[in-house]
Amino acid sequence: MKVIAIILGVLLAIGGVYCMFAPIATYAAIGWLIGLSMIVDGIARISVWSEQHKNGSASGWTLAGAIVSVLLGIFVLGSFVAQFAIDLFIAYLIAAWLVVGGITRIVAAFQLRNLQNQAGPFAGSGSWASILAIGVLICILGILCIFNPTAVMISVGFLLGLSITSSGIALVVSGLNS
Repeated sequence: MKVIAIILGVLLAIGGVYCMFAPIATYAAIGWLIGLSMIVDGIARISVWSEQHKNGSASGWTLAGAIVSVLLGIFVLGSFVAQFAIDLFIAYLIAAWLVVGGITRIVAAFQLRNLQNQAGPFAGSGSWASILAIGVLICILGILCIFNPTAVMISVGFLLGLSITSSGIALVVSGLNS
């Protein structure tokens, strides 16, 4: 087991480094993975439907949904445009998430400031200002990402590669220590 953990860790680390040097390709794999997941989900639901059919409790809607899932998955896997649309949608979703997260931090900062003002001058530090600054920065980052989704793709691809690399290193260390 020790040797297998080390070999798999090295392979994972190498794959992670590749992902860091090819972040767009890494990010582009997300659409492909979603298509593959749709196919696997559809096949699994067809299998469940088949078992339910034997027991007499099958729903036609379950089968129809499963077939649609498989067909859409095949469409996504076979269409670069569909994969790119999914990837772009996810990039804009991340950008919108950043904007909303920044706005909620800004609102929380003003609520904290109001609470500190009501409690008196000795009721805490000026932590609301740092929360406000972080909220504004996150909003600006989100807005920039809306206008440049490629930056999101590169960042997510690089961070995914970094995560895979660190997981591989951890697996190697674990294998060496066991």
